[in-house]
Amino acid sequence: MEKPLPYYRHCFVCGEPRLGRLGVRFRAVDGMVRATFKPSEKHVGYPDIVHGGILASLLDEAMVWAVFAATGRFAVSAELTVRYLKPLAPGQTVEIIGYVVRQQRRLFDVASEIHDEQAVIYARAWGRLIPVSPEDNEQWLNVLQSIKGQ
Repeated sequence: MEKPLPYYRHCFVCGEPRLGRLGVRFRAVDGMVRATFKPSEKHVGYPDIVHGGILASLLDEAMVWAVFAATGRFAVSAELTVRYLKPLAPGQTVEIIGYVVRQQRRLFDVASEIHDEQAVIYARAWGRLIPVSPEDNEQWLNVLQSIKGQ
């Protein structure tokens, strides 16, 4: 079953495109999160290559939403390792996935990747995320925009 996830309109990755954000919307599907993204020329770092920081942001965001989808809690990145495997050209639609690998007491081991329709992988990431306090979690839940009404 697929479930759309909420978003924060000012977030760089999932926020409103009209505010200069990327507008990526994640959904929970079969124990992981998924989203699609089509970078444009404004996302390049070198001619015809999407900036690595954009890819790292997408991978990080997927991991945060993976923890949220699995637990209902937000988490922040404590460690992020990115492996860039192939340059991504603007105009190429890709899918971003993220999933929780392991949950320890106060730490989540999470993975994410960016690939295209032919399963070509452009980047992978591994991270360790720490859940936010219950108070912060409640506050952050209150500022999220429902996916309904888009």
